[in-house]
Amino acid sequence: MKKSFTFIMAFIILISFIPHVYAIESPPQIVGPTAVLMDFTTGQVLYDKNMHQKMYPASTTKILTAIIAIEKGKLNDVVTVNDDVKNIDGNSIYLVPGEKLTLEQLLYAMLLESANDAAIAVADHIGGNVQAFADMMNKKAKEIGANDSHFVNPNGLPNNNHYSTPYDMALIARYAMGNATLRKIVSTIHYQIPPTNKFGKPRDLWISNRLIKPTSFHYDGADGVKTGYTIAANQVFVGSATRNGHRLISVIMGDVGTNIWSDTIKLLNYGFNNYTLVNPLEKDSIVTYADVGKVKFKLPLIAKDSFYYAVPKGEENDIKSSITLDNNIKAPIKKGTVLGKIDFTFDGKSIGSVQLVADESVYKNYLGTYYNSNRTTIIKDYGTIRSYIELILGLFAILVSVVLWRRKRAKNRFIFIK
Repeated sequence: MKKSFTFIMAFIILISFIPHVYAIESPPQIVGPTAVLMDFTTGQVLYDKNMHQKMYPASTTKILTAIIAIEKGKLNDVVTVNDDVKNIDGNSIYLVPGEKLTLEQLLYAMLLESANDAAIAVADHIGGNVQAFADMMNKKAKEIGANDSHFVNPNGLPNNNHYSTPYDMALIARYAMGNATLRKIVSTIHYQIPPTNKFGKPRDLWISNRLIKPTSFHYDGADGVKTGYTIAANQVFVGSATRNGHRLISVIMGDVGTNIWSDTIKLLNYGFNNYTLVNPLEKDSIVTYADVGKVKFKLPLIAKDSFYYAVPKGEENDIKSSITLDNNIKAPIKKGTVLGKIDFTFDGKSIGSVQLVADESVYKNYLGTYYNSNRTTIIKDYGTIRSYIELILGLFAILVSVVLWRRKRAKNRFIFIK
């Protein structure tokens, strides 16, 4: 009995030293015809199902409308509604021409209640008119990298020339979710617009995102972004969820019924269960030291940016790095000067690089002394000093030789005078 117990304990101890091996799940099977799962921090695509196929974005269009309005306007701007809001199909908060609301109130109406008339009012305020605002949308989309998209209105109502792709919408959402104001709005469950000059009752706005609301589809960590539906587009949803500081962006376009929610949960679970966001390099951290000049003045080089990468669980330590520095680094050097880079690889493939910059300025005076900007480090280049001494001695020797030669010449001249 004692031997059996000893054997069992030894087996348990040995098992505890065996590293845990994670098995990556197979990508989920979803109903939606097109989808993408993107890492928010890095932009990596973790799941792809026809992500470059052009589809109708429906009301997810309002993500782009909102971020342009936030960047171009001010939340306390007073917006006077014009006649464009008349006869707008779909969701509405029943705006009246001449009604005055703040831009912030319209943004909540647009992103929570998906109010199409609010989107028109925002477009008129920011762009002057819907066409001019659509031009702004297309320009912004290209800046973000959404090159397979084209927008003709701010609300996503059906139009053959109004389209996007899951990948493009993920890029737009990733960009938009970098803004704190937009993040706050799209994660708010309830918001109330008080009575206005044309509407005598408060308007209660409720979020349409079932992942955030207390529903059967509630998802732990869900924090955005926008729903969409038209008969032409079917169900569209751009989602966002964050767990342990790791945010994922999901996009499904053309889904059917409540599958939009169950499909989104499948995508998010797949991302969180199988990938870890690692941070092998922090911005401003000292990476290495560069030798400056012949004296090899040690100049600290820091990372210009942080580096993140999403890796399969269990492979967090498999990212490799290598450093490359400029040749023949000489003073003077200004703080912030790029002097090299650090390259990262994973599974033998390049995954990115970060520039290395000087953490301090380095100067060299005429005597060959090296020092940094606050003079906490001073190194004398005795080779330079020796060269100066040798030069001075050489010049002095030449001067003495010239003087002696001239004296000798003068003496010889006077010897033959009678």
